[in-house]
Amino acid sequence: MPGAVKCNVEECVYNESLHCSADSILIKSIGNDVVGTTRGTICDTFSYRAPGEGQKP
Repeated sequence: MPGAVKCNVEECVYNESLHCSADSILIKSIGNDVVGTTRGTICDTFSYRAPGEGQKP
């Protein structure tokens, strides 16, 4: 999947040069399960990387 999914979240361990390197991703709806805009979704695969830490756990 590398290169297939773009990622602009610099704090995610799976962000490698603006591409998601996770083996798979899970996008979920948030709130009332009604998604009409991008604000109604969340990437459940996200894993926080503190500034200065390396890639992938």
